[in-house]
Order: sequence, then C-alpha cells, then structure tokens
Amino acid sequence: EAVPQWINNEGVIGPKKLPNPVRESSSHQELHRELLFSHRRGLLPEHKPELQKVLESRRKKQMKQQEELRRPLTDLEEELRKRQQMLQQVCGSQEPVSGANPPEVSEY
Repeated sequence: EAVPQWINNEGVIGPKKLPNPVRESSSHQELHRELLFSHRRGLLPEHKPELQKVLESRRKKQMKQQEELRRPLTDLEEELRKRQQMLQQVCGSQEPVSGANPPEVSEY
C-alpha cells in the first residue's frame, strides 16, 4: 500500500511541502546547471584574470565618479565652493603685487 509523503512513519499527517516556483522554473534550472558545469571545469566567477579584475575596478571607480558629478551639490559643498573661489580671487589679485616687489634679503 502506497503511503503519501506527508504521512510520516508514525502515521501522523505532516505539512505538505509547497512547490517553489523559482526552483521549478526552467531558467533557474538552466542557470543552476550552468553553474555546476562551470564549477566542475574550474571556471568560477571569482577566478578572473588579473587584467580583467583591474579593468573592472577602474570601470567601477569611473562610474562612481560620474555618479558623484551628476548628483546635486549639498548646501555645505556649495558654500565651500564659493569660499574657495573667493580665496582664489583674493590670492590671485595679491600674488602679482607681491611678485612685483620681492622682499629684500639682508646679506647677514
């Protein structure tokens, strides 16, 4: 006599296992099969050539810099930028004056 899976050895009815639609999907099974195959052959994603790792890290850094440039400046950053421009203007206007009259250096 065939006993259903949800009845255990003691005759107690246990919870029926629910199907997992993700694991049953064909795309998930194909991906799992491909990962197993690449693992057996030793082609793991962590073992990339060094050049490829360096290029990927550079690409990530470049993307991060581009994202930082795209985001709007905060109030603090805007204020710091204004102060820096003011300092550059002040220092820029004073440098030619001080450069035209070099300080006298004593011989002793």
